[in-house]
Amino acid sequence: MNLREQLRNILPEILPQDPEEAIKGTELIRLVRLRLGDDYSDATLRYHFSILSYDSTSPIAKVDQGQGYYQRIKKLSGLNGSGRLLFGGGDLDEDEMQMRFQRVLAIYERLCLLRSQFTFQLNGGHGSVPEVKGLWDIPDLVAAEWDIETGSDEVARFDAGMMDLRRHLGGPETSLIGVQIKFGLTLDNCASEFFQAVSASRWTLQSELVIAEPLNDEALVEALRSLGHQFGVGVSSLGLQIDQVDDLPSARELRAMSLDQFEKVQEKMRPQRITIAAPRQRIDWQALSALRKKYEPVSEMVRWLRECLAKGQPCASLGQ
Repeated sequence: MNLREQLRNILPEILPQDPEEAIKGTELIRLVRLRLGDDYSDATLRYHFSILSYDSTSPIAKVDQGQGYYQRIKKLSGLNGSGRLLFGGGDLDEDEMQMRFQRVLAIYERLCLLRSQFTFQLNGGHGSVPEVKGLWDIPDLVAAEWDIETGSDEVARFDAGMMDLRRHLGGPETSLIGVQIKFGLTLDNCASEFFQAVSASRWTLQSELVIAEPLNDEALVEALRSLGHQFGVGVSSLGLQIDQVDDLPSARELRAMSLDQFEKVQEKMRPQRITIAAPRQRIDWQALSALRKKYEPVSEMVRWLRECLAKGQPCASLGQ
């Protein structure tokens, strides 16, 4: 049996499952030597650790930030392997998946508001049931970003001067960002889930892929970074563990929280930015027109944008 196969057999018995308890290379070499003896040099063992950590079928993963190795758990998923599911803990029923998705969506909407971005939910908006596998034509939500000014009454209104300038210079009056939400990704499914996000948001001015779970695996992060840079997609993680999502209040309560209350939720997060989205020159109007006829939520989004422009201020769209 060659060294690689020997390591596949013994590493699951040595490596911790929690990335926070990752073992540094020197200590891992010592523990491996207790099992294999001194037939292999430190350099040979380190080389194989590194090579195996980029193999999705191997039991070893390297932490993305910091030093050390931990056990890569093979995550099982239902619903055709969708990365939207939260893995582990046995089978999840539909209601649990819906609740988790809505919580994560509500958190991201609140984060957008803190950045003066105003969201409209497409997947599951207006009383419809969200598609837990995600859609290939439309993103989970769009975030509209306008130039905003706040008057003495502290009401957010559009900066008419800046919007006129944008219009005269041929730029868009609003930046429309397509956002796809995933609970967790693996090396095996990250490419397919990434390209679903690209497809769903290709007609917007920017594309964002947001993952709820922490991204600890260096190989996974590198794969997402490479894809993000190549296709101009912003990739980020909220850094929320599965049990933290389950312990949160309902999506409705999250949206109704005061700023002070929501800060307590933010304290649980460990956000991570992998890539920055590259803005496109213009919205794909032909695609948007076709999607408007195909999906009622897209038609509602267009009406919402028109209402905002007519009133000269962002209109409420949370909790649709």
